[in-house]
Amino acid sequence: MRPLPKNRFLRGVYLMMQRYLRHSVGIQSAALAFYLLFMIFPFLIFISALLGLLQLDVAGILRGLGELLPQAIVEFIGMYLTYVGQNPNLHLLVFGLVFSIYFPMRATNTLMRAVRTAYHLGPPRGPLRHMLKTLLYTVLLITAIASTLAVMTVGDRILGYAVTHLSLPGLVAETWARLRFPVVAAAGFFALFFLYALAQDVIQPWRNIWPGTVAALGAWMILSWLYAFYVDNIANYSVLYGSIGTVMALLIWLNMSAVALIMGAELNGTLISLRKDKAGIETGANAGGRP
Repeated sequence: MRPLPKNRFLRGVYLMMQRYLRHSVGIQSAALAFYLLFMIFPFLIFISALLGLLQLDVAGILRGLGELLPQAIVEFIGMYLTYVGQNPNLHLLVFGLVFSIYFPMRATNTLMRAVRTAYHLGPPRGPLRHMLKTLLYTVLLITAIASTLAVMTVGDRILGYAVTHLSLPGLVAETWARLRFPVVAAAGFFALFFLYALAQDVIQPWRNIWPGTVAALGAWMILSWLYAFYVDNIANYSVLYGSIGTVMALLIWLNMSAVALIMGAELNGTLISLRKDKAGIETGANAGGRP
Protein backbone atom coordinates (compact mmCIF):
# COMPACT_ATOMS: atom_id res chain seq x y z
CA MET A 1 0.00 0.00 0.00
CA ARG A 2 1.39 3.40 -0.99
CA PRO A 3 2.21 5.56 2.08
CA LEU A 4 0.28 8.78 2.53
CA PRO A 5 2.10 12.12 2.08
CA LYS A 6 3.34 13.60 5.35
CA ASN A 7 2.19 17.10 4.43
CA ARG A 8 -1.34 17.57 5.76
CA PHE A 9 -2.59 19.46 2.69
CA LEU A 10 -1.09 16.97 0.21
CA ARG A 11 -2.49 14.11 2.27
CA GLY A 12 -5.93 15.69 2.06
CA VAL A 13 -5.67 16.06 -1.73
CA TYR A 14 -4.52 12.46 -2.06
CA LEU A 15 -7.41 11.21 0.09
CA MET A 16 -9.89 13.26 -1.95
CA MET A 17 -8.62 11.65 -5.16
CA GLN A 18 -8.86 8.22 -3.55
CA ARG A 19 -12.39 8.91 -2.40
CA TYR A 20 -13.44 10.10 -5.87
CA LEU A 21 -12.36 6.77 -7.36
CA ARG A 22 -13.28 4.44 -4.48
CA HIS A 23 -16.76 5.90 -3.95
CA SER A 24 -17.51 6.07 -7.69
CA VAL A 25 -18.29 9.77 -7.55
CA GLY A 26 -18.38 9.91 -11.35
CA ILE A 27 -21.17 7.31 -11.48
CA GLN A 28 -23.07 8.86 -8.58
CA SER A 29 -22.88 12.34 -10.12
CA ALA A 30 -24.13 10.98 -13.46
CA ALA A 31 -27.13 9.41 -11.68
CA LEU A 32 -27.79 12.66 -9.82
CA ALA A 33 -27.54 14.69 -13.04
CA PHE A 34 -30.03 12.30 -14.66
CA TYR A 35 -32.63 12.92 -11.95
CA LEU A 36 -31.91 16.64 -11.94
CA LEU A 37 -32.60 16.73 -15.68
CA PHE A 38 -35.98 15.05 -15.23
CA MET A 39 -36.68 17.38 -12.32
CA ILE A 40 -36.13 20.55 -14.34
CA PHE A 41 -39.11 20.37 -16.71
CA PRO A 42 -41.94 19.81 -14.18
CA PHE A 43 -40.23 22.25 -11.83
CA LEU A 44 -40.12 24.87 -14.58
CA ILE A 45 -43.82 24.27 -15.23
CA PHE A 46 -44.55 24.76 -11.52
CA ILE A 47 -42.41 27.91 -11.24
CA SER A 48 -43.84 29.31 -14.49
CA ALA A 49 -47.41 28.75 -13.31
CA LEU A 50 -46.53 30.30 -9.97
CA LEU A 51 -45.01 33.32 -11.69
CA GLY A 52 -48.12 33.69 -13.83
CA LEU A 53 -50.52 33.44 -10.91
CA LEU A 54 -48.51 35.84 -8.74
CA GLN A 55 -47.51 38.04 -11.71
CA LEU A 56 -43.85 38.01 -10.74
CA ASP A 57 -41.00 39.46 -12.78
CA VAL A 58 -39.66 36.75 -15.13
CA ALA A 59 -37.10 39.10 -16.71
CA GLY A 60 -35.57 39.82 -13.31
CA ILE A 61 -35.12 36.13 -12.60
CA LEU A 62 -33.52 35.51 -15.98
CA ARG A 63 -31.11 38.41 -15.45
CA GLY A 64 -30.00 36.83 -12.19
CA LEU A 65 -29.54 33.41 -13.80
CA GLY A 66 -27.61 35.00 -16.67
CA GLU A 67 -24.78 35.89 -14.29
CA LEU A 68 -24.01 32.22 -13.64
CA LEU A 69 -25.44 30.12 -16.47
CA PRO A 70 -24.65 30.07 -20.20
CA GLN A 71 -26.91 32.30 -22.25
CA ALA A 72 -28.28 29.35 -24.23
CA ILE A 73 -29.49 27.68 -21.03
CA VAL A 74 -30.99 30.94 -19.75
CA GLU A 75 -32.89 31.36 -23.03
CA PHE A 76 -34.04 27.73 -22.79
CA ILE A 77 -35.38 28.31 -19.26
CA GLY A 78 -36.84 31.67 -20.24
CA MET A 79 -38.87 30.07 -23.02
CA TYR A 80 -40.73 27.88 -20.50
CA LEU A 81 -41.09 30.61 -17.90
CA THR A 82 -42.45 33.12 -20.40
CA TYR A 83 -44.86 30.77 -22.15
CA VAL A 84 -46.42 29.22 -19.06
CA GLY A 85 -46.19 32.48 -17.11
CA GLN A 86 -48.31 34.23 -19.74
CA ASN A 87 -50.92 31.46 -19.55
CA PRO A 88 -51.47 30.91 -15.82
CA ASN A 89 -53.43 27.79 -14.99
CA LEU A 90 -54.16 26.35 -11.56
CA HIS A 91 -54.36 22.78 -12.92
CA LEU A 92 -50.94 23.22 -14.52
CA LEU A 93 -49.62 24.49 -11.21
CA VAL A 94 -50.87 21.38 -9.40
CA PHE A 95 -49.46 19.09 -12.11
CA GLY A 96 -46.08 20.78 -11.92
CA LEU A 97 -46.10 20.64 -8.11
CA VAL A 98 -46.80 16.88 -8.00
CA PHE A 99 -43.97 16.01 -10.37
CA SER A 100 -41.79 18.71 -8.83
CA ILE A 101 -41.94 16.65 -5.65
CA TYR A 102 -41.48 13.18 -7.16
CA PHE A 103 -38.36 13.81 -9.26
CA PRO A 104 -36.64 16.09 -6.70
CA MET A 105 -37.24 13.31 -4.16
CA ARG A 106 -35.35 10.91 -6.41
CA ALA A 107 -32.55 13.46 -6.83
CA THR A 108 -32.46 14.17 -3.09
CA ASN A 109 -32.38 10.45 -2.30
CA THR A 110 -29.46 9.96 -4.69
CA LEU A 111 -27.53 12.85 -3.15
CA MET A 112 -28.28 11.68 0.40
CA ARG A 113 -26.95 8.23 -0.38
CA ALA A 114 -23.79 9.78 -1.83
CA VAL A 115 -23.42 11.86 1.35
CA ARG A 116 -23.81 8.75 3.50
CA THR A 117 -21.13 7.03 1.44
CA ALA A 118 -18.81 9.99 1.98
CA TYR A 119 -19.34 9.74 5.75
CA HIS A 120 -18.96 5.91 5.67
CA LEU A 121 -22.46 5.41 7.08
CA GLY A 122 -23.70 2.64 4.82
CA PRO A 123 -27.37 2.13 3.84
CA PRO A 124 -30.05 3.98 5.83
CA ARG A 125 -31.19 2.13 8.94
CA GLY A 126 -34.91 2.74 8.49
CA PRO A 127 -36.19 2.97 4.89
CA LEU A 128 -39.45 4.63 5.97
CA ARG A 129 -37.66 7.19 8.12
CA HIS A 130 -35.24 7.91 5.29
CA MET A 131 -38.12 8.39 2.85
CA LEU A 132 -39.86 10.80 5.24
CA LYS A 133 -36.68 12.82 5.64
CA THR A 134 -36.27 12.95 1.87
CA LEU A 135 -39.86 14.12 1.44
CA LEU A 136 -39.45 16.73 4.19
CA TYR A 137 -36.29 18.13 2.62
CA THR A 138 -37.85 18.19 -0.86
CA VAL A 139 -40.89 20.15 0.33
CA LEU A 140 -38.73 22.59 2.30
CA LEU A 141 -36.43 23.06 -0.70
CA ILE A 142 -39.31 23.84 -3.06
CA THR A 143 -40.76 26.26 -0.49
CA ALA A 144 -37.38 27.95 -0.07
CA ILE A 145 -36.91 28.34 -3.83
CA ALA A 146 -40.41 29.76 -4.32
CA SER A 147 -39.92 32.15 -1.39
CA THR A 148 -36.56 33.27 -2.73
CA LEU A 149 -38.03 34.00 -6.15
CA ALA A 150 -40.85 35.95 -4.53
CA VAL A 151 -38.43 37.99 -2.42
CA MET A 152 -36.22 38.75 -5.42
CA THR A 153 -39.08 39.85 -7.68
CA VAL A 154 -41.87 41.12 -5.45
CA GLY A 155 -39.25 42.95 -3.40
CA ASP A 156 -38.33 45.08 -6.41
CA ARG A 157 -41.94 46.08 -7.00
CA ILE A 158 -42.57 46.91 -3.36
CA LEU A 159 -39.38 48.97 -3.12
CA GLY A 160 -40.16 50.76 -6.39
CA TYR A 161 -43.62 51.64 -5.13
CA ALA A 162 -42.19 52.81 -1.79
CA VAL A 163 -39.57 55.00 -3.51
CA THR A 164 -42.19 56.59 -5.80
CA HIS A 165 -45.12 57.01 -3.43
CA LEU A 166 -43.77 56.73 0.12
CA SER A 167 -40.56 58.78 -0.25
CA LEU A 168 -38.32 55.84 0.56
CA PRO A 169 -34.67 56.82 -0.04
CA GLY A 170 -33.30 55.43 -3.28
CA LEU A 171 -30.19 54.28 -1.41
CA VAL A 172 -32.28 51.74 0.48
CA ALA A 173 -33.64 50.24 -2.74
CA GLU A 174 -30.15 50.15 -4.26
CA THR A 175 -28.73 48.49 -1.15
CA TRP A 176 -31.42 45.81 -1.27
CA ALA A 177 -30.68 45.17 -4.94
CA ARG A 178 -27.05 44.52 -4.02
CA LEU A 179 -27.87 42.37 -0.99
CA ARG A 180 -30.27 40.06 -2.81
CA PHE A 181 -27.55 37.77 -4.12
CA PRO A 182 -25.78 37.37 -0.74
CA VAL A 183 -29.21 36.51 0.69
CA VAL A 184 -29.71 33.89 -2.03
CA ALA A 185 -26.20 32.54 -1.37
CA ALA A 186 -26.99 32.26 2.35
CA ALA A 187 -30.22 30.42 1.51
CA GLY A 188 -28.24 28.03 -0.70
CA PHE A 189 -25.74 27.45 2.11
CA PHE A 190 -28.39 26.52 4.66
CA ALA A 191 -30.23 24.36 2.12
CA LEU A 192 -27.11 22.29 1.38
CA PHE A 193 -26.03 22.30 5.03
CA PHE A 194 -29.44 20.95 6.03
CA LEU A 195 -29.23 18.20 3.40
CA TYR A 196 -25.76 17.09 4.61
CA ALA A 197 -27.04 17.10 8.20
CA LEU A 198 -30.30 15.33 7.39
CA ALA A 199 -28.46 12.48 5.69
CA GLN A 200 -26.80 11.52 8.99
CA ASP A 201 -28.03 8.98 11.52
CA VAL A 202 -26.95 11.18 14.43
CA ILE A 203 -26.40 14.89 14.95
CA GLN A 204 -22.97 15.78 13.60
CA PRO A 205 -20.82 18.59 15.04
CA TRP A 206 -20.89 21.85 13.10
CA ARG A 207 -17.26 21.42 11.96
CA ASN A 208 -18.12 18.09 10.28
CA ILE A 209 -20.60 19.75 7.91
CA TRP A 210 -19.89 23.43 7.18
CA PRO A 211 -16.47 23.18 5.41
CA GLY A 212 -17.82 20.93 2.66
CA THR A 213 -20.95 23.06 2.35
CA VAL A 214 -18.93 26.23 1.74
CA ALA A 215 -16.54 24.42 -0.61
CA ALA A 216 -19.37 22.83 -2.62
CA LEU A 217 -21.23 26.12 -3.09
CA GLY A 218 -18.02 27.98 -3.93
CA ALA A 219 -16.95 25.32 -6.42
CA TRP A 220 -20.42 25.27 -7.97
CA MET A 221 -20.47 29.04 -8.46
CA ILE A 222 -16.95 29.13 -9.92
CA LEU A 223 -17.56 26.16 -12.23
CA SER A 224 -20.89 27.62 -13.37
CA TRP A 225 -19.31 30.99 -14.14
CA LEU A 226 -16.34 29.44 -15.98
CA TYR A 227 -18.60 27.11 -17.95
CA ALA A 228 -20.93 29.97 -18.85
CA PHE A 229 -17.93 31.95 -20.13
CA TYR A 230 -16.69 28.92 -22.08
CA VAL A 231 -20.05 28.20 -23.70
CA ASP A 232 -20.79 31.84 -24.53
CA ASN A 233 -17.34 32.76 -25.85
CA ILE A 234 -15.46 29.64 -26.93
CA ALA A 235 -17.63 26.58 -27.50
CA ASN A 236 -20.41 26.40 -30.06
CA TYR A 237 -22.64 23.46 -29.19
CA SER A 238 -25.20 24.39 -31.83
CA VAL A 239 -22.63 23.68 -34.56
CA LEU A 240 -21.60 20.33 -33.06
CA TYR A 241 -24.99 19.05 -31.92
CA GLY A 242 -27.51 21.14 -33.87
CA SER A 243 -30.84 21.77 -32.18
CA ILE A 244 -29.95 19.65 -29.12
CA GLY A 245 -26.86 21.77 -28.40
CA THR A 246 -28.63 23.55 -25.54
CA VAL A 247 -29.61 20.23 -23.96
CA MET A 248 -26.00 19.03 -24.19
CA ALA A 249 -24.79 22.21 -22.49
CA LEU A 250 -27.44 21.72 -19.80
CA LEU A 251 -26.41 18.10 -19.22
CA ILE A 252 -22.74 19.01 -18.80
CA TRP A 253 -23.61 21.80 -16.37
CA LEU A 254 -25.85 19.47 -14.34
CA ASN A 255 -23.10 16.86 -14.15
CA MET A 256 -20.55 19.43 -12.97
CA SER A 257 -23.04 20.67 -10.38
CA ALA A 258 -23.62 17.11 -9.15
CA VAL A 259 -19.87 16.48 -8.80
CA ALA A 260 -19.48 19.71 -6.79
CA LEU A 261 -22.31 18.78 -4.41
CA ILE A 262 -21.03 15.25 -3.82
CA MET A 263 -17.38 16.27 -3.43
CA GLY A 264 -18.43 18.75 -0.74
CA ALA A 265 -19.54 15.79 1.37
CA GLU A 266 -16.35 13.92 0.45
CA LEU A 267 -14.33 16.90 1.70
CA ASN A 268 -16.10 16.70 5.04
CA GLY A 269 -15.32 12.98 5.20
CA THR A 270 -11.67 13.67 4.37
CA LEU A 271 -11.36 16.31 7.10
CA ILE A 272 -12.88 13.89 9.62
CA SER A 273 -10.29 11.26 8.62
CA LEU A 274 -7.43 13.76 8.93
CA ARG A 275 -8.58 14.81 12.40
CA LYS A 276 -8.77 11.15 13.47
CA ASP A 277 -5.27 10.51 12.13
CA LYS A 278 -3.94 13.56 13.98
CA ALA A 279 -5.64 12.49 17.19
CA GLY A 280 -4.19 8.97 16.81
CA ILE A 281 -0.68 10.34 16.26
CA GLU A 282 -0.92 12.62 19.29
CA THR A 283 -2.26 9.77 21.45
CA GLY A 284 0.60 7.52 20.32
CA ALA A 285 3.16 10.23 20.99
CA ASN A 286 1.79 10.83 24.49
CA ALA A 287 1.77 7.10 25.23
CA GLY A 288 5.35 6.75 23.96
CA GLY A 289 6.55 9.61 26.14
CA ARG A 290 5.33 8.03 29.39
CA PRO A 291 7.97 6.58 31.69
